[in-house]
Amino acid sequence: MSGYVPKILLCGDAAEFYAEVGARPFKIVGQVSFVGEGFNFLRDGKFSLDGEIKNYTELQIKITRGGVDHLIFNKLNDFNMVRGILLGAGFPFDKIMTVERFKALPTEDFFDLDADTQLMTNLRNLPFKTLLDVDAHFAKSQLFTKGFNDKTEIDCICATDLLPIKENIYSRVYKNLAECQFRHYDAALIAEKEPADFDRAFLELENIADVVITFARYGFELGEHIRATLMNFEKVDLFRSFSGEWLFCYRRKPPEDFAMYVVTHKKLEDAHVKKFPEGYRLIHGGKAITADLGYAGDNTGENISHFDFYTNEATSVYWVWKNTAHTIVGFCHYRRFFTTSEDDTFAYEKILTREEALKILENYDVITTTIPKIVLTLREALVCNVQSVEMVKIAESTVRKHLMRTHPDYVDAFDYVFNHSHAYNRHIFIMRRNAFDAYCKFLYSFLNDAISEILRLMPLPQMPPFRQRIVAFFSEHMHTVWLIKNRLRIKELKIMQVPGL
Repeated sequence: MSGYVPKILLCGDAAEFYAEVGARPFKIVGQVSFVGEGFNFLRDGKFSLDGEIKNYTELQIKITRGGVDHLIFNKLNDFNMVRGILLGAGFPFDKIMTVERFKALPTEDFFDLDADTQLMTNLRNLPFKTLLDVDAHFAKSQLFTKGFNDKTEIDCICATDLLPIKENIYSRVYKNLAECQFRHYDAALIAEKEPADFDRAFLELENIADVVITFARYGFELGEHIRATLMNFEKVDLFRSFSGEWLFCYRRKPPEDFAMYVVTHKKLEDAHVKKFPEGYRLIHGGKAITADLGYAGDNTGENISHFDFYTNEATSVYWVWKNTAHTIVGFCHYRRFFTTSEDDTFAYEKILTREEALKILENYDVITTTIPKIVLTLREALVCNVQSVEMVKIAESTVRKHLMRTHPDYVDAFDYVFNHSHAYNRHIFIMRRNAFDAYCKFLYSFLNDAISEILRLMPLPQMPPFRQRIVAFFSEHMHTVWLIKNRLRIKELKIMQVPGL
């Protein structure tokens, strides 16, 4: 938590404490001494707080409910004499410490070992498979492992290097939120924040996690803020510890708007269309330049339908990007469909359903095709497809030039794809909206300009269809280029092809 200043009760001389601790932030909120001769004060359970005699129960309440973070002892002997009694009376283990241990605590955030251990237990007992530690909370805490919580996969955002032992807690470490912006987690953990900062973080994580977990100390306003704004959440679960409470804030989310676009350029049998699963919808690719088939097309609103002869499905992808707001977006073809069946022989009941897709996306960020096994590089395969080395050279250099202009950091991935034989084909995929938007923003930042220049360099309209599609071959492989550069969990599924279409 930015600006965190621990509140402490001090047992010992304040001047000695200041001299020992130095400039690190803290606030002394009370002076403690224990009353009695020898061991009488331990037996009687009395202590002095700022000159007033009180009992241990009052001290315990002040530490666990009164906004006090630590009881600190200047002298090790005093600490050793009292520690066992206080712990036996139920005082939290990590709230009673020597000045030496206090000096070793992180200065920028609030940490509570008991609370962190409790959180790990809660995560194990709740249906959370994945967690994003947004503020590197566990990296700074005293936990070295997840304990017996072997169920939750935890990723971390941390700009600096971590201790190697923290690898016991984390699966992946990202430098910033942008690196994992397309991943979806069951929950995200954020450090204790001011209410306004919490609200901003909750909104910022909208596409990343459905549940946001945070810690609110007793006496700190975050807990009251969340209670006062319960209408903003589906629900808030609360788990108390000595120092505060874990708040599990569930996001209000409408049902997923799943849309699987079936791209076609020909009229289909009604019996075929009627057997599509829920959420599947036809889109007429290139409707602006072909006869009307009676289907919704890619030629309304903002569109590039006139490029369809050269880019195929890319015109439909562009239209969906610019003219819809589905939360889950997918594309297949009128004769090619995803299946989870091991047998890819076509049957309508094997077509991937909405429910199957949503279930997969609980653990993956993108569903795409399996990679075909070929012995040629992708560049060589393109030469075979269009039967012209020169055409491939012109198209590749043009696309690469425009990619270099808009996304120079992707050029190495581009070269890798076209110099190797592995790529996802045919622009068939399913993604969450934020990932889909990011992919389209990448693709169309250079593709349309590349098409226009290629049309000036080569007379594609006068060429046979298999050569007109040269840009389409490049555009569909941009999905592989984009996936190489982004850390997405990819689920590959087989494609079934409808016989006779």
